[in-house]
Amino acid sequence: MTNRIDIVPPLLGLADPIEVMNALRKRWRARHGNVGYFPTNRAQPRIEACIKRKLEAFPGIAELKSAQRESLRRLAREGALVVGPKTAHEVDELIAALHAEAPWMSAVSTAIRQQLLAVLTTGRSGLLLRPILLVGDPGCGKSHYARRLGELAALPVRRIDVGGGSAGFRISGLEKGWSGTCPGIPVETVLASRTANPMMIVDEVDKAGVLTKESGTSTSLTTSLLEMLDLGTAARFGCPAYRVPFDLSRLCWILTANDLRSVPAPLRDRCQIFAVPRPCPDDLVQVYDHLAQGIKDADLVALGRARLEYLAAQGLSLRQLLAWVEVLRGYDDRPQYH
Repeated sequence: MTNRIDIVPPLLGLADPIEVMNALRKRWRARHGNVGYFPTNRAQPRIEACIKRKLEAFPGIAELKSAQRESLRRLAREGALVVGPKTAHEVDELIAALHAEAPWMSAVSTAIRQQLLAVLTTGRSGLLLRPILLVGDPGCGKSHYARRLGELAALPVRRIDVGGGSAGFRISGLEKGWSGTCPGIPVETVLASRTANPMMIVDEVDKAGVLTKESGTSTSLTTSLLEMLDLGTAARFGCPAYRVPFDLSRLCWILTANDLRSVPAPLRDRCQIFAVPRPCPDDLVQVYDHLAQGIKDADLVALGRARLEYLAAQGLSLRQLLAWVEVLRGYDDRPQYH
């Protein structure tokens, strides 16, 4: 069972003419030694014409910088790795770690476990999930949960900002005609990591805007996301910057929102929606005990826990708890003087 798959057409992995010529010369010398003459003048034009003809289906390749062409060629040759748990035991370990850090989100963790076990029954493996939309009040741990899921599964994790109306471009990429041409974060991440299923976190999709070009055309987060969240279109996503098709159907998408009513209906239809409650004081204490395991000073941990129990009863958020633990770690790391 292999976890490495094609993301771009393998044809893009064709060697350049110079590389082909060098390989042919090497084979010629290995077979004939110094006897005879390798017909460079006849072979090279034919090789160049053959490769050019094969790549005519991708006219944008000629306009790319050499580094961009090389990254595409490497991805076409090697494929991309599907990362994540490979056995049921690894799935259970991942879910147990998630539950220890976010016990109030057990419904989400349980649904993820069921999906990952179902993936294993098909002969595949890795963190392969339907898009998820987490809805809840600010500070309830939605983004933290998404980031930790990716980190625990050893995925590349990217967060996409919604503010400013440009999130659509950060997802789909920019083509010529705008101020700059660049791939979107999903394509950029796949190329850099050669991972087929990186984690994409889109925060506060209920606050997304629209960006309009001088000519009147526009892009929006919803338009760009719909193309990515639909398996059919994501499997043949046409990158506007590279002008080649990418298979982005295995990307892991977790969206967050504070108000479900403000999330466009097409996005809601494509996601598993989970209402995330605020963590109760007992949940926060449990998370504190888990995170404080790395703090060496037992007295400091005990003092921090006592203070936390008071703060949790006053309505502490997960974000504030994480900041509190970082403060304690800062004290724990101070030099000790005797």
